[in-house]
Amino acid sequence: MLSKQLGSPLCGEKMRMSMKIKSILKSLVGDKMLGRYDYLLKPKLADSWGGAFNGQNYRQRIFLDLIRSLPISAIVETGTFRGTTTAFLAKTGLPVYTVESNPRFYAYAALRFCRRRDRVHLYEGDSVNFLRHMADLNEFLMPKVLFYLDAHWEEHLPLQEELEIIFSKWSDAVVLIDDFQVPGTTYGFDDYGPGKALTMSYLEPLQHLHLSAFFPATEAEQETGAKRGCVVLCKDEVVKNILNDIESLTSRL
Repeated sequence: MLSKQLGSPLCGEKMRMSMKIKSILKSLVGDKMLGRYDYLLKPKLADSWGGAFNGQNYRQRIFLDLIRSLPISAIVETGTFRGTTTAFLAKTGLPVYTVESNPRFYAYAALRFCRRRDRVHLYEGDSVNFLRHMADLNEFLMPKVLFYLDAHWEEHLPLQEELEIIFSKWSDAVVLIDDFQVPGTTYGFDDYGPGKALTMSYLEPLQHLHLSAFFPATEAEQETGAKRGCVVLCKDEVVKNILNDIESLTSRL
């Protein structure tokens, strides 16, 4: 009976009407106001994707191992979303600079971190322009910055430009990239078609940067949450040697 009701013309009409009403409300209220409503009225959204780093405990361990092993001076995040991972990054006590291009998500995060502006510095805009802006300011050219890159989404894939800017200005940076293929494993990764899959092949145009790559040292079956792959990149030889000694990482290739 339920399946028949869901497939009925009346049900379809109700769904179309609901979508139309939502569209009208969005146009009247605006994305940023909707983001504020999301924060105030939907508290469960604070743990989007199952928690920090997609709810992946081993990924969290990798991040904490990087913080413990390196004298990180600041953390930069591209793709704030609703700030779930941002809040985790801020627990380190380090300054966090994060950028979000979606107005609704930006407004949500702005309200979430309104009382933590001394630690979480939120920006609205495109990640590439944000990084270029940071690279032009001397106060941001500090040593050992950890970058967490998660601004890629569907047709928007700024990763190559992001890496070019980062390693051209912060030679001793450490970069952790979400949704990246871990060779020889079942970790999930982003694939948007030819030339747009987050794999080592995607990084080939950046060979002139002479980057070293490290991956999770455990299989996807032992990971929790979304089981998305990641890669840690560095350029500096001293940083590379330190990463070689971190047990949660491996240079598989």
